[in-house]
Amino acid sequence: MEIFIKTYGSFEQGILQSLKDNGIEHRKKANSGLWLGTLIGLSAILTILQEDSSYSEICLIVSLTGVGLVISCLCLYLRLAFEKIAIRDFQAIYFFPSIVTSLLFLLVANKGLLVSMIWGLSVGTLGTWGILQLMSTFPFCFTIGEATAVMHGCILFLMSVVTNLPLRYHLPPIHDNDIATVLLQVAMLYVISVCLISSYFPMFHLARNFYIMTITLLSIVALPLMYTLLDQNPLTWMIYFIFNKKNQMIMIGYWAVCLLFGVIVITYQVLLNVQATTSTRKLFHILAVFVYIPGLIYNRTLLYLASGIIMGLFVLLELMRYLKVPPLGEVLQQGFSVFADEKDNSISLTPLYLFCGLSFPLWMPTNNLSLLTLFSGILIIGIGDTAASFVGSKWGSHKWVNSDKSVEGTIACILSQIGLICLLAFMGYVDNGWLFLRSLLASIALSFVEAQTNQVDNLALPLLMYICLTV
Repeated sequence: MEIFIKTYGSFEQGILQSLKDNGIEHRKKANSGLWLGTLIGLSAILTILQEDSSYSEICLIVSLTGVGLVISCLCLYLRLAFEKIAIRDFQAIYFFPSIVTSLLFLLVANKGLLVSMIWGLSVGTLGTWGILQLMSTFPFCFTIGEATAVMHGCILFLMSVVTNLPLRYHLPPIHDNDIATVLLQVAMLYVISVCLISSYFPMFHLARNFYIMTITLLSIVALPLMYTLLDQNPLTWMIYFIFNKKNQMIMIGYWAVCLLFGVIVITYQVLLNVQATTSTRKLFHILAVFVYIPGLIYNRTLLYLASGIIMGLFVLLELMRYLKVPPLGEVLQQGFSVFADEKDNSISLTPLYLFCGLSFPLWMPTNNLSLLTLFSGILIIGIGDTAASFVGSKWGSHKWVNSDKSVEGTIACILSQIGLICLLAFMGYVDNGWLFLRSLLASIALSFVEAQTNQVDNLALPLLMYICLTV
C-alpha cells in the first residue's frame, strides 16, 4: 500500500510540474484530483446498464463516448506525467482515444466511416488537448481533475446533440420529454454560440453589439431551428405544456416563490456589502432541495425542462458579468464579490457546479433511473453536505487529520442522508432492497470523501454518488 501511495504521489507531482512548466495555472490550495477526471466517462458507460433489452441510439452513443473519454483521460495524464515538452500542442498519443472511439462508433453503433472518424477525432481531441486549453483560458479556476470533468461533460452534451437533432429533423418528436430535449439542446447550442462569439470577437463586449448579436441569433437561428425540428411553434408548445395542467401551474408558482426568496437573500447580502459565510451559501443548497424534491417526485419532465432553461440563463448571466456588459454586468459582479468563495476565481463555478450536480442524473439519456438514483445530488450535496456544514461550523471541535472538516460534521452528513433514504423507503419510493443497502453504504463512504477532498464538492460528490447507485 505504501508503495502505491508513493507511486501515485510521484505520478501526481509529475503532472502538476508539467502544467507549471508550461505556464498552465492550477487552482491553488488543491491537489490534482486525478480520480475526478474519469467520473464523467464512467457515468456515461454505466448509464446504458440501466436500460433493458432495448435502448435509444443517443444512450448508446453517449455510452460509447464515455469509453473514449475514460481512455482520453488516461492518455492525457500519462502524457503530462512522463513528458516535459510543450503540452499545449496536439500530441501523437491523443490519437489513440480518437482511434478507439472511432472504431466503437463504426463497429458497435454502425455509423459510417466518415462520421465515425469525425466524431472519434472530436472526442479524442477535446477530451485531451481541449482540457489544457480550458485551463489556459481560465487560469487558477480548475484542478486538472475538475477541468477534465467539465470538458468531458461538454463533450457528452455535444455528442447527444449531433445524435439527436439530425434524427428529429426526419422524425419530429411527439412525447413531451423528447420535445423538451430538442428545445434544450438547441437553446444550449445558442448559449454556447453566444459565449464563443463574444469571446473571440471583442467588438461584442460593447453592450449594444452584444444585445444585437444575441437577439439576432435567437430570432433568425435558434427559434427557426426549433420550429423546423419540432414541426410546430416552440413558444406555443411551451405555453401549452406549462398551463394545460393545474398541478404544473402550482409547481411553477411554488418554484417562483423559491426563486424570489433566493433573490431576496442575494439582494440583502449585496446591500450589506459583507462577505457571505459558508452557512449563508448553504441556504441555496436547502433552497435547491425544496425545488428538486417535489419536481423529481411529481413532475420530472417539467423539472427537466426548467433545469435546462435555468442553466442556459445562468450561463448567459455569468457571461454578462464576466464581460461587464451593462446594465446587469455591474450588479452581477457585486453579487459575485459577496458570494464567491476560495474556489471561485475569475468565473463563478461553485453555483454552476451545484446546479449541474443536482441535475446530472436528470440530464442523462435514460428514462429507467430509479428515484433514489435521481436523488444522487440531493442526497450528498443538498442534504449531506449542508448538514455537515451547519453542524461542523457550530459544534465541530474535532478535526480530521490534514483537513479543516470536523468529525461532527461528517457524522451529521451520514445521519442526514440515512434519514432521507429511510424516509423515501418508508413512503414507498425505494422498493429495491439491494439499492437501499447500496445507497446507505455509499452515503457513509462519500461522507468520508467529503471530509477529505479539496476538490469542489458540488461537482465531485454527485458524480461519485451517481456511479455508486448505478453500478
